[in-house]
Amino acid sequence: MLNFEIKGYGSPVVLLHGYLENLKMWEKISDELSGHHQVVLLDLPGHGKSENFDKIHTMELMARKLKQTLDYLGITKPIIVGHSMGGYVILAFAELFPDDIKSFILLNSTSFSDSPDKKEQRLKAVETAEKNLDTLIKMSIPTLFAEDNLKNLKSEIEFTKELARETSLKGVTAALKGMRLRSDRSFLFDDFKGEIGIIIGKHDKAVNPEEFKKVIPKKDNISVLELETGHMAHLEAPDETLAFIKDFAEKS
Repeated sequence: MLNFEIKGYGSPVVLLHGYLENLKMWEKISDELSGHHQVVLLDLPGHGKSENFDKIHTMELMARKLKQTLDYLGITKPIIVGHSMGGYVILAFAELFPDDIKSFILLNSTSFSDSPDKKEQRLKAVETAEKNLDTLIKMSIPTLFAEDNLKNLKSEIEFTKELARETSLKGVTAALKGMRLRSDRSFLFDDFKGEIGIIIGKHDKAVNPEEFKKVIPKKDNISVLELETGHMAHLEAPDETLAFIKDFAEKS
C-alpha cells in the first residue's frame, strides 16, 4: 500500500507527484480541486512516507501499487494527473489496467523511453546520490525551473529541495533505475479512449518539448497546453496549470 491522503467529495481525481517529490507538492492544487472532487494524494514508492518495495521501482511496479491502493480505497475509474515520473506511472497504469482509468493529464512528462544518453545520466545520478544525496539535490533541482524564473521563484525552489530531502536514498536510486528501464508508450495516444490532457513547458530541459510534440496526434480527445515554464509548471505557472486541470476534470 502507498501512503495517501484524501480531500473533498465528488468524482475522484488522483494526483501523482514526480521523482524527488511527494504528495505535499500538490497542497495548493488539491485544496482548490477538493471543492468539487474527491482528491487522492499519494506518495509513490520510496518517496515521502511510502516504503521501498524493491531495489528497482519500475513504472509497472509503481502502477500496481497504485492499483492496490485505489482498490483498497474503493476508487474506480478516476481522473489521474501525473507530474514527470508520475506521468510515466500513469502510462504504465493505462496499459496494465485500461478499464480502471477514466482520463489522465501528463504534466511535464513524456511517453518516450529514455534515450541512451538519458540512461547514462540516470546511472551517473545514482552514483552521485550514493556518494552524497544532498549534492544531487542541490545540483538537479534548480535545473528543473526555467532560467527566467529562477530569481522570482527562490522559495518554490527551496520548497522543492526540502521535499527531495524527505526522499530516502533507496527510494531515489530505485526510482532512477526504474525510469531508466521504462518502455515507450506513445501508442497509448491512439489506443486510449478517454480524454488526455498534456501540459508542456516550453523551456523544459528534462523533457524535450519539441520532440514530444511530434508524437502527439491531433485528436478530439487530446488537449495540449504550452506554458512559458521549465519542468515545474505547477510551481512556475500555478494558476494556468490549475485552470487547465479544473477544466479538464469538468469535461472528462
